[in-house]
Order: sequence, then C-alpha cells, then structure tokens
Amino acid sequence: MNKEKIKEQLADISELMLYVDKPYRIEALHALYREVEPINFWTMFHQYWNSVENPSDFMPLINDMFEYDDWGFNYDMLQSEHRLGTLEPDDKAFFLSLPDEFAVFRGCHSFNEQGCSWTTDRKVAEKFALRMAIDNEYILLQGMVRKTDIICAYDNRKEKEIVVLPKKVIIVGRERANDPILRGEEFKKFSDTSNVYHMVQTGRYRQLQSDEDLRSLAESHWIFDIESKGLNTVRKYVLWFEDLVGLIAKHNLDTFAPSWFAHAHDRYITGKDILEGDPRGVVKQAEKLIKAKEKLHEMNGTKPATNAELDDIIDNAMRQAEENDAKKK
Repeated sequence: MNKEKIKEQLADISELMLYVDKPYRIEALHALYREVEPINFWTMFHQYWNSVENPSDFMPLINDMFEYDDWGFNYDMLQSEHRLGTLEPDDKAFFLSLPDEFAVFRGCHSFNEQGCSWTTDRKVAEKFALRMAIDNEYILLQGMVRKTDIICAYDNRKEKEIVVLPKKVIIVGRERANDPILRGEEFKKFSDTSNVYHMVQTGRYRQLQSDEDLRSLAESHWIFDIESKGLNTVRKYVLWFEDLVGLIAKHNLDTFAPSWFAHAHDRYITGKDILEGDPRGVVKQAEKLIKAKEKLHEMNGTKPATNAELDDIIDNAMRQAEENDAKKK
C-alpha cells in the first residue's frame, strides 16, 4: 500500500474510531489489527488505549492480538518499528527509560486480577484499587517484568502505565491496598457510586436498558432537534451514519459492528423510523413544541431567534471565551 493509500486508510479508521463508544473500543481495535496497515493500527491503539475502562473484561481479545501465534503475525506486529514510532514523545521517552527488568504494580479487585494494565508507581496502583470496587476487595499486586515482554508503556496521564499480558508478569506480592481513604467518610461516598460508574464505563448500564427505553431516549433528542433545525437535520444524520458504516465495508472490517457506535446508532435507527413514516409521532411532538414556544413568545411579546441570530449568539460567545482565555495567559 502506497503512502497516499495509508493516509487515506488512517483518515477513514480515525473517523470510525472517533464514534465508537468506550465499552467497545477494544473490540474495535481487535477488528482493525489484521485488516489495516501496522502503522495505522498502532496509531489507533496508542490513541484509544487510555480511554478504555477495565480492559481486563476483554482479555481473550487482547491475548488474541498480542500472544505469538503459529504463523508469526503477532510476532511481526510486536516487532514492528511502528509500535514505538507512533508513540507520543513523552510516552516514548518513558518506554526508553525503562531498565531491562523492573517492578510493576496493579491495583485491582477479585474480579479483574488477570489484567494487562500495570504501573511502575505503587501510589497509582493503590488509587486504581479504589476504583470500581464493587466487590469490596482492594487488591494490590506486585510483579516483575522484562522490558522485552511488554506491549507498550504510557505516561501521558502521569500514571506510568505498563501494558503487558498477565502471563508475562511474575507475581511476587499480593496484599490489600493500603490507603487512608479506605477508613474515611470520603471512601463511603466513593463506594456508593462506584458500582454505577463501573456499569456506565463498561457498557453494563446500557445493556440493562430495554430497546424501548433506548429508542425513547433517542427520540426525545430528535424532538428538540427537529423543533430547532427542521426535519432536514434527520435526513443529514441518517446519510452521515450510512457513510460512516460504508467505511466498514470499504476496508473489509467484517467484524466491526455498527452497534458499537451505540448512541449514534440509536439516533440512526430512530431517525430512519421518522423518515419512513414516524410510527411514534416524533414530528407531531416537535410541532407541538414549536406551537407551545410560539404561544409563549406571543404572550411575552417577544419573537423566537432565527437560526442566523442563534449562530451570531454562539459565535459571539466563542469569541468572548477566546478573548478571556487570552487575557488569562
């Protein structure tokens, strides 16, 4: 593949990955890794790895990507110059600074000890032991790894993260995470919300919603969009999403599921329903909202802002924000 084609492929898969919801990004990366150029895969991997919550949920896919296989494909991927060549400068400097063998720590719980995210900073590991502690188990693991065995290293969030397959870590210690917050009132507040946080970040909250509830939520957004921008905004959105899905076929990403776009997919499905007959009366609800607002303006002796006026208001607000930022600097 020539340079122009590689750039075109990167632009296309960047567009796809931009709209993939957090809980599906490992699955999306797994769908890409054999189908796109190594330089493009590693660019996407480095860009999106840190946005994934609880990657231990996807260890079979991560193992499939990075364990050596019988054909040598994964060996070639891990030895590729692009693995380090596409890293951000700070991350690359951190990787290069690592010794041949070093200690790593992992803050986890009983349900995700077998994970691939570790850190060289014990305090960071203890912080992660507190996150998503839905089982009231706060575990701190200590291990030893060889630099030649790790997949990558990141420090762009100042977390000194080491990505390595569990089988490559020699466990030398396992203890309860020791942090003062465990004994304070602040921890109780955190504990009360950690289950919800875990469910939202890993997609489980969404999985508990019925199709009816998801459709109703998407349609409620359409009501306000149609009221303010007209029905054409639905047509534009449906065409945009179909163009997005077209990129999947263009690059033969057969295992790349449109439903990974989650909220965007919900809006697409309900948008198509609206255009193909609007069985649940979304347009009528938008029309009622328009009339209600017109009546309110009539009662108050005011008139609704036109789209052009709204654009001016937004432009002026953005300009003012930029001026305020410039003054601060």
